[in-house]
Amino acid sequence: MWYTLILSVVSVVFGLVLGSFYNVLIYRIPRHISLVNPKRSFCPACGHQLKWSDNIPILSYLLLRGRCRYCNARISFVYPIVEGTTAVLFLIAALVTKDILSMVSLWMLFSGGIIITVIDLQTMMIPDFAVVITAMGGFLWAFANQHVILSLISAVIGFGIFLIIYLVSKNGMGFGDVEYFGALGLYLLPYDLIWAVLFASISAIIFTIPMLLRKKANRKTRVPFGPFLVLGVSIAIFLGGRI
Repeated sequence: MWYTLILSVVSVVFGLVLGSFYNVLIYRIPRHISLVNPKRSFCPACGHQLKWSDNIPILSYLLLRGRCRYCNARISFVYPIVEGTTAVLFLIAALVTKDILSMVSLWMLFSGGIIITVIDLQTMMIPDFAVVITAMGGFLWAFANQHVILSLISAVIGFGIFLIIYLVSKNGMGFGDVEYFGALGLYLLPYDLIWAVLFASISAIIFTIPMLLRKKANRKTRVPFGPFLVLGVSIAIFLGGRI
């Protein structure tokens, strides 16, 4: 009981801290801003560097009422969402896994997924470093669950299928999706790929329908597929009874 409680608290705190760091990555990477210069976070509106008290995950956002302390500009609600989602997913990983390696590998899956989801939705780009994090987590997951060979086969099949789609679709899919699904395949067994793609496709369709109805998209509109890929793979992992 005490072990579970301590592990849960550590997971939530660690998730909040990392979620705050992921916000830095999400903002700076697409804009080609150095991660070390400036060293401290800054307001996107006025550029003022923030104090440590302005960077407490979720709490600072609430105390500041979603506005910059220095220029009163609105702070995007994405920041607390990323921090809170990371904490919740880290807690779930801690509660559903039976060993530390599996827990950490799920943390890496969720971390890469959160970063890719926000960046892909905002810029239609999947950053390579998040794909690498996912691939490393996938290897760790396969090792912890003793199906490294099958996971490698899944990764090759997943990458190959999406590569064919990429080549045939003529820019209907970005190459980042191909790389990402190859990395995600390391979390799966070969027959899980079908479920992962199915759930990813269904969720993407559900996401797109309101846009089509409001005529904000058409059949040729590119949809950021990264968020739905990690969702589909996560569902496939749970339904596959691997946890």
